[in-house]
Amino acid sequence: MRFKSLSVDKRSIEFCYNGVSVKVMLFDGELVVAEEITYEVATGSVLGNMRILLKSGKVYLISPFGQNEVKDPENILQGLRELSELVKGKSTQLYQELSKVLQSYGSRDSN
Repeated sequence: MRFKSLSVDKRSIEFCYNGVSVKVMLFDGELVVAEEITYEVATGSVLGNMRILLKSGKVYLISPFGQNEVKDPENILQGLRELSELVKGKSTQLYQELSKVLQSYGSRDSN
């Protein structure tokens, strides 16, 4: 995955992908991935209605149609692992927290 820009703060990562700002946020051991939407007027940060949620060892797609478990999330998990490696040099603390969350999902490559 190629990112045009990467911004890291204490609890989140923001990157540009295909002209869209994507935010990865860590909250109490849960990881949320969502498109950040901006408007012409100043409204603050608004997240898109389609989100990926990593919670309790499962990956969910949250949409206007409800919350649905992703049965084969390996591509999502692999992308997040690659992203966490990019964060490693920018924020050791965030890298460690991301790694801890992602470890709970294991890896099919380690079989």
